[in-house]
Amino acid sequence: MLTGRDRLLAALFAVQLLAAGIFGAVLVNGLGDDRSQLVTAAPQDGRGPVDVAASVGPSAEAAAGSTGTAARTQTTTTGGSKGTASGPGSSGASATVVPKGAPIRVGSIVTQTGAINFAASAQGTKAFFDGVNAKGGVNGHRIVLDLRDDQLDEARGRAQAQQLLTSGVFAFAAWQAPLTEGRIVPFLEQNKMPLVGAYGVGAEYSSPYAYSFQSHHYGYEMGRFLASEPKVTHPGAIFISGNAAANAAQVRAITAGVKAGGKSIASGDIVQVDVTKASYDDVVTQFKLGGVDGLLTIIDQTAYNRLQQALDRQSYHPVHVADPLFTDPTVRQGPTTEGTLVASDFSFIETGGPEVQEYVAAVRKQFGARAQISYLGLAGWFSAKVFVEAVKRMGDDISRANLLRTMDRLPAEIGAGFTSKLYFSPGAHDINRCLQLGKVASGKVTPYKPYACDNENFD
Repeated sequence: MLTGRDRLLAALFAVQLLAAGIFGAVLVNGLGDDRSQLVTAAPQDGRGPVDVAASVGPSAEAAAGSTGTAARTQTTTTGGSKGTASGPGSSGASATVVPKGAPIRVGSIVTQTGAINFAASAQGTKAFFDGVNAKGGVNGHRIVLDLRDDQLDEARGRAQAQQLLTSGVFAFAAWQAPLTEGRIVPFLEQNKMPLVGAYGVGAEYSSPYAYSFQSHHYGYEMGRFLASEPKVTHPGAIFISGNAAANAAQVRAITAGVKAGGKSIASGDIVQVDVTKASYDDVVTQFKLGGVDGLLTIIDQTAYNRLQQALDRQSYHPVHVADPLFTDPTVRQGPTTEGTLVASDFSFIETGGPEVQEYVAAVRKQFGARAQISYLGLAGWFSAKVFVEAVKRMGDDISRANLLRTMDRLPAEIGAGFTSKLYFSPGAHDINRCLQLGKVASGKVTPYKPYACDNENFD
């Protein structure tokens, strides 16, 4: 028989369950509807999002520690949230074919707030699409960009991808969202949704629906570049950790690249770090005491600032091969960064030809003092360019199926002026297999070694 105390405890437990249920419902509803999280523009013509000037997100370092409205209202976005966007119909399936002359709605997710800031990519994409629209569109179609910020939150990004699909976007394009992309391939394949231009994560390179123009040969080629430097006898590496499969693939790629360069790297000298790692003092101490004299790094902009501070504090400056984010404008350059080697699958901004300078001029004209000119911006611009080139070749058959067929037949020279030869084909998409190497001089990158390519695959 229950005592009065037992009945009281049972009642309290029931109240707790009810409260938890209500809180959970609110939380799920908040995840599925990000209207309070995005800066949006009200539709003007009843057809959905309008092209509004994108705002520049906060710096990555500021965003990492910011909360509340201040962080949210600086999000770059050009599209409405759930319930405001409309396309040819109310479901994703209705947008598989675009009628002649109708707008082509494109959905893009770019991480712009959180521990990393890829807002430059959003600016590049928007500037290119706006330029196309100013000239009358493509094949009689205006491009309407619905741009979201996942705030480096995979669950948020997945909800946004579902919202974009439900709102009726024709295709995804120009994504730079590493956590959201990590497990997005099953969603793309289930919905037969093309993703034209992506950050490039794991399974995206083996899916017939995802096209990343950014190479996944960084680990291998950077390892080979580092090992080929005469002063390097004991290499080490640091890269930002992803899922277990991606981490294992990166370790294999770095190890094989160093070996291809004629040297070896110990497993203990390949360090995986979280994107939010606050200090690199421990890793620098480990490498310095261990005698590492050559360093390979694949990290983000703010991490490069923290790493450089740790290197300077310990007066330790091994030969350093960095990824292209090392020369992002947010990375502080100085006497101790001189001579750093920078690997990139795209042209360097300072020495790029007329195609690259067209990107620079367009973004500066559109965004003025808020313009962010960088490798990431060039990648966003190029993704938009390739999407438009594919639409041009599609003629009047603007369908997802034809977009996939057209993408798989694009010429290798489409990257001329931006990158090296590209490899388009049906099936798995290992499109960009080449990287070049530059060297920092007076805070800018100058050419050092030409593009090196390989057919290695470590996924």
